[in-house]
Amino acid sequence: MCLPVQALETRRLLAVIAAAVLLALGPNLIWLGTSTVRIHNASGVAVEAVAWEACDTRHEVGSLYPGEAVLRFLEACGDDTLTILVGENAYCQTYVEGELYHVDARFDGAGVMSCAYDDLLSSLFVAKLLW
Repeated sequence: MCLPVQALETRRLLAVIAAAVLLALGPNLIWLGTSTVRIHNASGVAVEAVAWEACDTRHEVGSLYPGEAVLRFLEACGDDTLTILVGENAYCQTYVEGELYHVDARFDGAGVMSCAYDDLLSSLFVAKLLW
């Protein structure tokens, strides 16, 4: 069966559009099945010995320089508390689960940290990476 050239071009265009949509939305499927923490140093000085703790495991980040941020995926271990640590000081003890919890932790100065829970629809994975 021979299709007209215009029909082939239309099919090809539709295939390209479908592939582009999958590429754009694919990372968000990962986002839906995980929880994350983003730690951002919004202060003007470096923050030393940064770590986060969840699922009874401590994860070292190291130093965060002014304006620097890290995004990490949390382990899926069920209900738990996410704690941001600077040295031995604990901040932002926030409830999390293995999926659909996205926490933004922000250092604003010496001993000042704010944490916010980011719900599913307020931001998507690609936007979070670019922010």
